[in-house]
Amino acid sequence: MSAHASFSADSACGARASAMAGAFTAVPGGAEAACSNPATLLELTTPEVTAVYGRLYSGLTDDSSIGQGYFGFAAPVKKYLQGNAAFSWSDTRLSEAYSESSYSLSYATAVYRGIGAGLTLKYMRRAYTSDAYTALDPVFNGGYSKAALGADLGFFYRPKTNYAFGLSFRNINKPDMGLDSSDPLPIETRAGFSYLTRANLLDIDAAFAGPDYTLSAGVEHTFQKRFMLRMGLATGNDSRRNVNLGFGSRFGLAAFDYSFSLPISGVAGTIGSHRLAFSFKFGADAAMAEDLAAAAELRLAQDRAALQEEKVRVLQERLDAVIRQSMLAPQHAAPAPAAVQPAAQPAAAPQPVVIIQPSQADTQAQADINRQIETLRQELEKSRAEMETLKAKAAARPAAQPAPQAKPQPSTRRSYVVKSGDTLGSIAEAVYGDAERWPEIYRANAGSLGRGGEVKPGQVLSLP
Repeated sequence: MSAHASFSADSACGARASAMAGAFTAVPGGAEAACSNPATLLELTTPEVTAVYGRLYSGLTDDSSIGQGYFGFAAPVKKYLQGNAAFSWSDTRLSEAYSESSYSLSYATAVYRGIGAGLTLKYMRRAYTSDAYTALDPVFNGGYSKAALGADLGFFYRPKTNYAFGLSFRNINKPDMGLDSSDPLPIETRAGFSYLTRANLLDIDAAFAGPDYTLSAGVEHTFQKRFMLRMGLATGNDSRRNVNLGFGSRFGLAAFDYSFSLPISGVAGTIGSHRLAFSFKFGADAAMAEDLAAAAELRLAQDRAALQEEKVRVLQERLDAVIRQSMLAPQHAAPAPAAVQPAAQPAAAPQPVVIIQPSQADTQAQADINRQIETLRQELEKSRAEMETLKAKAAARPAAQPAPQAKPQPSTRRSYVVKSGDTLGSIAEAVYGDAERWPEIYRANAGSLGRGGEVKPGQVLSLP
């Protein structure tokens, strides 16, 4: 069967991910994200630190002692960048014979309509211990260690509150870890789907690395809002089968997690692997599954409202273009009736009255766009009401994390009393400092304006 090092995606760093058989690609991983999918850092809300110790494949007949250590720190960095970042260190060591270690720096941010992307840059080192056997092996003529730089790329998308998708690519640059000859690490592709409820979490993953594949599924159940039970199953080629169990607890800001993994085929002579993890969050109480679901629901409502606002803005620009086109259409001048003058004085030359009559097509286009804008505004009001309801629910929950701040609402409309000599352009210049914004006033008062946007002294206009 194929041999895999800890640089493989089959090896989870944290106890929570390990208890779920590594099915963690579509699960927000916090400080564990660098080992699974850096894009899941997107849903991190507070700084978090985690430390993990593992004893792998205990009870081997040759008394091999394989230990694993992991340390990670993750935090939002929105003050400087729009996203979240993490630093991690991991080390896997076989007694005094062999070790693999890596230092990683990860960053995640939203890139398009709720889709998050994450990048991990890592320094990896593989080292062997010199002894009587390795001294005679020509493989080590060039040294006993090799280091290389690697990169991972991940994506995360939560279209609805209850489910999410994850995709990650590890070692996308195929770092060469060979000593005397080339030994590039294969690109590892992992795709996952997760389903979240108030008390349960399910994730299903599929991973591929060269000719090898791994299918895994993990479930987590939360009860009494602070205790978790976990189970996972993993299977792959070369008769690899693993069953995983674990539990966790949350006490205020601190969390403890334990996992147990037992190979049921593929590896013999072991009583399993054990991992123990300690995590701590700063600035807020530990987020339970229901808090994560509520935060995700509020974030989706905010994204939906932002998208509707953008659609309204685009439609208003289209309406402005139609109005400008109608205003610049060929104008028909009609002579005004001449005033009756005394016989001794010649009559003044009549001044033309410009009447702008939009074409039927322009009128229909304006009506259609106005209807679309009105529909979107109604939907926008519903989204804002939904956000207010979610914020009220979040505030009512004791010891819950503060919900993300909603975008500021537009200011209420003002009014303007028309004075003699005013036009829409002069009013826009006086109110907004930009005469080109007159179409906004035109749209807001279309039903009360005269032909061509004529205004009368004393008329009250609504200002958007």
